[in-house]
Order: sequence, then C-alpha cells, then structure tokens
Amino acid sequence: MKRLIISMLAALPLSGCQFSTAKTGPSASAPSPYPPAETTKKESGHDHSTPHGGALLELGEEFARLEFVLDATTGRLTAYALDGKAEKAVRVKQPSIEITIFNPAAVVKLYGVANSLTGESANDASEFAGQSDALKGASGFDGMIRAVTIRGRQFKGVPFSFPDGNEK
Repeated sequence: MKRLIISMLAALPLSGCQFSTAKTGPSASAPSPYPPAETTKKESGHDHSTPHGGALLELGEEFARLEFVLDATTGRLTAYALDGKAEKAVRVKQPSIEITIFNPAAVVKLYGVANSLTGESANDASEFAGQSDALKGASGFDGMIRAVTIRGRQFKGVPFSFPDGNEK
C-alpha cells in the first residue's frame, strides 16, 4: 500500500497537476476572456484602458465613451457604452445605435443585446451589436454615430476612426 501511494504522488507532476503558492481571492488575477486591455493616452496625460481591446470614442468631455470592437471575419461590429473613465458599463435606453461608415460606404445598425445576468434588455443595454458585409475583411474605417443618448445627454454626428477612436 505504501508503494502505491508513493507511486501516485510521484506521478502527480506528470499528470498535469500543479501545486502553487500563488495568491487566491480578490487580489488574484484570473484569466480574462477578452484580449489584453489596450491603453489610449490623451493629450491631457492620462490613460484609458479599453475593457474589450477595442477603439474608444469619447462623448463629451470625459462624460461617457463607446468602445467599438470589430470581428473582421464576420463583419460584426459591437459597441459597449461605458462611463467617462471607460471602467464601468452604462445602460443606454434605446433599441439601436446607427453608425454611418464612410469607407467602405455602409450604414450599420447596432441593436441592444439583452443579458439575463445583468437584467439588461434590448431597449436598455450597455452592449450593442450588428453585422455588415461591408466590414468583412476591414482593418480600419471612418465612421459617424448618427445619434445616441447616454445618461440623458444626446450626442449626434460624432465622427471617429477605427481602430483609432477619437482620442489622441
């Protein structure tokens, strides 16, 4: 019996089990399902990380942001509504956000994405997504938000570039 236990213990490292003294709990970092956060530096000297690895579009002076993520394989464009620091999701109470794309020319309608975990509905969401064949294979484009209302403030005709956003 003693030999069996010693054999089993000796085989543990070979089976892929690993013992670690790494910290656990709130200060430990778990792998993220998103790409590493990108950082955008503004002329004012402070940085904003993008939670989903996309392009940031500032709305107002640090009032709110939209983060755009493009899947060029499928032409799916996703926009995430965020607070002014690009740290927290902000719900938008409208069913869709229309984006005019200039190169290639297209209009993309992004619809609110319901999320049962957060209680978000298609008409009250922080994530919006839509698909356009014109964006398949695109690595960049210029666009304009037709209109979006975030936290009671409306923004119309806001230009941006992807993947640069509108922050310098």
